[in-house]
Formats: sequence, C-alpha cells, structure tokens
Amino acid sequence: MSQPMRSGSEGNPDRSARFRPRLWLVGITAAAAAILVVLGSIARVPRPTSDPFAAEPSVFSRKWLAEPIQRNRFARPLIVGSTLYGLSFTGDGRRGWVVGDRGTILSTRDGGDAWQAQSSGSKSALLAVTFNRDGQRGWAVGADGTILSTRDSGDTWRAQSSGIQSILRSVAFSSDGQWGWAVGDNGTIVSTRDGGNSWQPQASGTENLLLSVAFSSDGQRGWAVGYATILSTRDGGNSWQASPSETILSAVAFASDGQRGWAVAADGAILGTRDGGITWQPQGSGSTSWLHDVMFSSDGEQGWAVGADGTVLRTQDGGNSWGAKTSGSKSGLRAVSFTSDGKRGWAVGDRGTILSTRDGGNTWRARSSAPRRWLSAVTFQDIGQRGWAVGVDGMLLSTRDGGYSWRAQASGTTSWLQAVTFTGDGKQGWAVGDDGTILSTRNGGNSWQAQASGSKRGLSAVTFTSDGQRGWAVGYHGTILNTRDGGNSWQAQPSGSESWLYGVTFTSDGQRGWVVGSEGAILSTRDSGSTWQVQESGSKSWLYGVAFQGDGRRGWIVGTDGTILNTHDGGNSWQAQSSGSKSRLSAVAFASDGQRGWAVGGEGTILSTRDGGITWQAYWGGNTAELHGVRFTTDGQRGWAVGDDGTILSTRDGGGTWAAASYARYPAPWFYAVAFLVLGAALYAARRLGRSRL
Repeated sequence: MSQPMRSGSEGNPDRSARFRPRLWLVGITAAAAAILVVLGSIARVPRPTSDPFAAEPSVFSRKWLAEPIQRNRFARPLIVGSTLYGLSFTGDGRRGWVVGDRGTILSTRDGGDAWQAQSSGSKSALLAVTFNRDGQRGWAVGADGTILSTRDSGDTWRAQSSGIQSILRSVAFSSDGQWGWAVGDNGTIVSTRDGGNSWQPQASGTENLLLSVAFSSDGQRGWAVGYATILSTRDGGNSWQASPSETILSAVAFASDGQRGWAVAADGAILGTRDGGITWQPQGSGSTSWLHDVMFSSDGEQGWAVGADGTVLRTQDGGNSWGAKTSGSKSGLRAVSFTSDGKRGWAVGDRGTILSTRDGGNTWRARSSAPRRWLSAVTFQDIGQRGWAVGVDGMLLSTRDGGYSWRAQASGTTSWLQAVTFTGDGKQGWAVGDDGTILSTRNGGNSWQAQASGSKRGLSAVTFTSDGQRGWAVGYHGTILNTRDGGNSWQAQPSGSESWLYGVTFTSDGQRGWVVGSEGAILSTRDSGSTWQVQESGSKSWLYGVAFQGDGRRGWIVGTDGTILNTHDGGNSWQAQSSGSKSRLSAVAFASDGQRGWAVGGEGTILSTRDGGITWQAYWGGNTAELHGVRFTTDGQRGWAVGDDGTILSTRDGGGTWAAASYARYPAPWFYAVAFLVLGAALYAARRLGRSRL
C-alpha cells in the first residue's frame, strides 16, 4: 500500500531555511553600497578654482588622482563670468545688489559672503543700481534706455518706461525715493518725481556722454559728469549749468554738506571741489590707471576710488593725499561702496569680480572672481576631429573628438591670444595675440614655444600655407609679418596702411592674399605679400573676417553693423550683400562649394546662406553670448563657433541646429580604486560568511 506523499517542508525541513533571505548577505551588500555612495559623492566634489582654464593635470599625478574627472572643465558653472558695472548696499552692510551684462542682477543678505541671482526680466546690460536705505525700493538702469524698479528688495523687478533708447549709465534718487535722475549717452538726463512711475527728459545743454550723477538727499543739488563735462543744478535738475573740464570724468561723489565733492578721470586724475562744484582743483592720486568710480563717507574725510587693473586708492583726509591699496586682483574695478562707518566695503568689476574689505580698504578679499571666458578663434582639421580654440589670458583649448570634450593646454603666456591656425596633419600650429605674441607647436599643441615676432603691436589674425613654411600675421597699425621658415624668423612687410588689421587669408599657392581692417580697409597682394595694394571696399564699416574660395575669385568679408561684402573677381570690385542684421559680424566661413556659408557675431548672431550670400538667414538657438570665431569642414556639415563666456557651439547638420559644449563631472580616479577594494572586501566577507553557515 503506497504511502501518501509528504509535503516538501515535511520531506526536507531545511529547504525553506536555505531559501529564506540571507540577511547577512543583504547587510554586506547594503553596507558596501552605502560606502560607495558616500565616497562617490565626495569624489565628485571639485576643488575651488580661480581659473577653470588652467592646463589640466598630467595623468597619474597626485592632482589628477585627487580631482574629479571633468569634461569641458572650462564650462564649469560659476556665479557670474560677465562684467559687473554697479553695486548698492544698505547702510548696515548686510543686503546688497550687483548689476552687469545681459541683465545680470545678484543679491546678498549676508554682507557678500553668498550671492544669488535675481531675475531682471531683461537681456540689456545693466550699468548702475541704487537702493533706498530701507533696502526695499531700488532702481537699475542700462542699455536701450532700460530702467528697472523693485519694491521688494529685488525679489521681483519691473520695467519702467524711460521714453528713450539711449544708454543710461548712472542713476540717483533722493532719500524719500520719489525724486530720481538717470544720465547717459548724448547728454541724456531723465528725471522722475513719483518714484519712477513716469520719467521726463531734462535739458542738459550738452551732447556729450554723461557717465555719472549724484544728488544731495533733499533732491535739489545735483551734479553730473562725463566726457569733458561737469554739470550742476540747484533746483532738482530743472536747469543745469556747465563747468569747464578737459578730461573724461568717470564718476562723481559729494559729501553730505553738498560743498565738498570729488570726480575721478580716465588718466588717474582726481578733481576736488569745496564750493559745491563751482571750481575744481586737481588732487594727486599717484596713479595713471583709468579710475571708474569714487565714494566718500558722509563727513567727506574717508574716500575710495577704484579703476583699471584692480586699482584701489584710499584717502583719510578728504583727498589731500591718496594711497594705493593692494586689491589682489588684476581685473578692472567698475564700482565701489562702503558702509557708513567706513569699515566694510565692496568693489565689483570685470570677470565677475567681487571684492570685499572689513578694515576700511587696507586689505581686500575676493568673494567671487570668475575669469574672463572669452574665446577669440577656433580651427579644426578638415576631418573635424582635432581642433583648437584660443582666447584671453593665454587660454588654449584642444579637442580630439570633434569638440565633444575640450581640454586646456599650457600656452606659457598670459597674453590675449586672438587667432590660431594648424596645418592639415594637426601637428604644426601657430597662435598670435597681444604685444606681438606668436606661439608655435610641432606636436599638436602638447607643448608651445614663443617665436620672436620682432613687434610689440597686437596681432589679430594668422594664416599659413599647407606645407607649414610660409605664413602671415596681421595686426594693429597696419602690421603685416611674414615667415618663410615655419616661423623661426619673421619679417615685417610694408602694408602702406595705419589701419588696424583683423583678418587675413591666402590662396593655397601662397601668392594671392587679402587683409581686412578698420574703416573699410582691404589690402591685397599677388606676390606673397612683398607688395600690397588697396582695394576699394565702398564701406566705412570696420571689417573683421575674410574668406576666399580656393580659386581666389570669390570672397566674402564681414564687419560692423551686419556688413557683408562679396567679390567674384578676386577683390577688384566688392558688392554689399544684405545680411538682415545690425550686429557686429566677427568671422565668416564657407564650404568648398562656395554656396554654403556662415557668419557669426554679436548677441549670439549666426547667419547662414545656401546661395553664395545672395540671401542670408538668421539662426536663433537661445545663445546671447557674442561669437568671435567660426570654422567649418570643407563639406559644410560640421562646424564650430566660439565666443564670450567660454561659449563653444557645434553643429553636425550644416548649421541647421547648434549645441553648446556641456560640462560633466565624474568621480575622481581614486574612487574607482577604492570601489574595487570595497567590492573585493564585500565579496570576500560574503564568501567567508557563506561557508561558515554551510
């Protein structure tokens, strides 16, 4: 008689235990995962850097092992990379606002330790800002007649109608926040008596540029300065009177008594007055730097002036004597502000620089100093894999994957590099820039050496024949340099011109060439540059870029105000083409078919043509950074454009769509070694525990 079948659990009592979740294995896995998550987070944190364009560390160096792997490190987000023009702080020094390019507004609530962006709703450059003492009501002014106002400390900004299109460069308000004035180009003065709800023009009596305005707290006495201009009013601006001046005055400030005042100038000059601006006397600053702003304490004793190259001046005796202070920055400083006690202060300027002091300006500390990320030019091998881009402060970037990722190379110079070119094999290359700088490489940019140009004038463009022997570089004041030995020696060629030259191109045989420059200048040669002749452009625009087809017959030139010129006879005659743009066009490139072409320039402008320039179409992809260089492969499919703020754009469809080089960050190399050890230890522990439970 057969026995009834037993259940599995009855027949194998250990089977359920064998398949129960092994908590010890789960625990080991969870612990290993937690360790890797924590370490991965740590390994992805980049160290603070003042220069994301610095050459990247060599592989297997200590720095390479310690830092996160970063793609396009130069594009690492910064607080701000644009120029900052104005700032305003409340009396307690806690809340402050900074304004700058492209509608930038930053605010702080902790005295400048941390800054947050505020939405201005504007793309215009903002050049000045002021706030009432309560820190609630504020106004910012700038390009295109822009006036913005806020009533909630900048949480929301609204446009006010100025009724003008002139650039407004300075703004001041009375203490009650009702009376206000803004000044700018062409002698423009607008005023309000209702907090900015309505603005009316005031007759300044001058057409000169006005750069700064200041008013007494009662809104009656005021002063405005600018190009060879000092204006004053005693009736709130209903009438203005001029005082003689022979210099460019950048800023003006007055003590609370309205009698003592100071104005700073372009050549380091400081003027002072003790009679409310009726007469002005020079004060010795001890500086020749362009001074952009000045501020004084209410008692008129302590004062500060800031300017080019990080200049900071301080006086403690009303300007009778001035002393230079070390700012620790080489950036131009555009504006300065101090608390009423004269202890805490801030200065802002170029490269997103924000400096602060807590000892009256004796010592300064950088709060945010974003390098100028201005790329001037780009070049690629025709196959479109290896490329190079150059820019300010000796910046040199290279790519080996068609522009997907870029790495900084050490150029060995801090000069502004304005142009770059390479031979077809990608081995030999040259970069030129300020102060006659010429760099060369013979190993694809892994190392660069300086070449003696024999010139101290800025060089704007460079080109070489395919053999890498004959080359030309052009620059300021009609400079044309030539080499026949790959740059080992350079000789000046007589151009017969004093124009600033910005672009150069030659035919492949190195015989015919063209140079373009300021005020419509076009020069051409048929003998490799031994002699140069003027070609009539029919334009007074400044010309920046030039491109010719290989036959030397068809060519295009671009310049200011959307200028595009075209020739079909080697430049004997030039005709204007309609670009449909008023932006400055900085560079031009054409495919080998001579039909497809591209031009780039200001405000992110990208133009393209498919009929040799007869018609041009604008591309808009949301980029507003000015573009300075463009390059395409000969088939016209792949292209690259570079410009302000480290902008690098690329296209793979002939310019139909453009994509920006993006920043990405991955854990540092040490993390992968540690992860291997952690996983190995976890596996070892699992095996040991597994055996002990068998």
